[in-house]
Amino acid sequence: MYRRRYSPIGIDAGSAQIKMIQFRQNRGRIAVHCKALGPTDPEAYRDGMIVKPGPLIRELKRLKDTHRWHKNRVNLCLGPQAFYLRKVSLPQMTEAETCKAMFWEAENHFPLPASETVFDFCPADSEPLSGSEPRVYLLAATAKETADSFTAAVAAAGFQCVSLEILPLALLRSMQAGLQGRQEEGGTDLPGGETLLRVLIDIGHRSSTILIIRGRKYHFYRNLKFGTAHFTEALLQSSGESYPAAHRSLYEKKTLEAKGLLEAAGHFATKLEQSLSYAFDVPGHTEPALRSLEFCGGGAFIPGLATFVEQKLAVKRRLYNPLSAVSGSTLVGQPEVYREEALYPAAHGLALRGWLK
Repeated sequence: MYRRRYSPIGIDAGSAQIKMIQFRQNRGRIAVHCKALGPTDPEAYRDGMIVKPGPLIRELKRLKDTHRWHKNRVNLCLGPQAFYLRKVSLPQMTEAETCKAMFWEAENHFPLPASETVFDFCPADSEPLSGSEPRVYLLAATAKETADSFTAAVAAAGFQCVSLEILPLALLRSMQAGLQGRQEEGGTDLPGGETLLRVLIDIGHRSSTILIIRGRKYHFYRNLKFGTAHFTEALLQSSGESYPAAHRSLYEKKTLEAKGLLEAAGHFATKLEQSLSYAFDVPGHTEPALRSLEFCGGGAFIPGLATFVEQKLAVKRRLYNPLSAVSGSTLVGQPEVYREEALYPAAHGLALRGWLK
């Protein structure tokens, strides 16, 4: 299943925290080799691009020097503010023709000239049933200067950047790995032949990501411009505390009502509800019954938020643990670490890129 003993290092350098993880395998079993968390400077990013690299480079160097990583090959992740993503449909053609056609598709779909962007694509589904049917692709792009700001920062910290990927595809790989070779919730098919539907909600610092997969295939992605920073700002208005103090108060074991966050939570739940309705608004299809919402990211640990969304949307919720299938690690199963592991979905997916056969 694996190309070598050690995976690349997955680095998810978010606007609040750096998450890094690397795996190793022995006789087909995967375990955590090394993982690390570190703070980032909120002023390091602007519109998804690294504009103040100094503090970020220093923190990456510290995490590199204080942990025993195997080599320095890394896969990086671009956050929602840094990239564009579209679904495009093309007729059957050769690989060379598809690459050339994607250049013009990038020109048509994105506001920047294709010559000033870095873009890539992959099939959104399996091969079409017949040669006459078009193929649907996911086309992603970012500005060259944005891509360069990430690769330059990790290079200055002593790492070798192998790939640069967008957040939803890293999350998708993480979720797919959880279904690889094992039966989770009945596998990818439910009784009656219905395909398993999974909804992942990654609540980050400045935004939240919704990703939906059917079975093991991509179905829907949306970025909500609402994250833990917005809840913290709501606390600031009611408490008058400093920003760091309000952020700490956000995670105190008090009700949302006691912290004055009911309005913000209601706004967040409404955005989720609207996005899910849009995702399943397909002509000729009935809206599927969701079994659960899976939460991850720093906002997943705001006391009462996931429960509030569960009641608002009438769908069960649970914490997403990307490392639940990892074996041979003493970390798995410990409650305090399980909580931390829900911060690693993107880094998990990045570490698997190019490692799984």
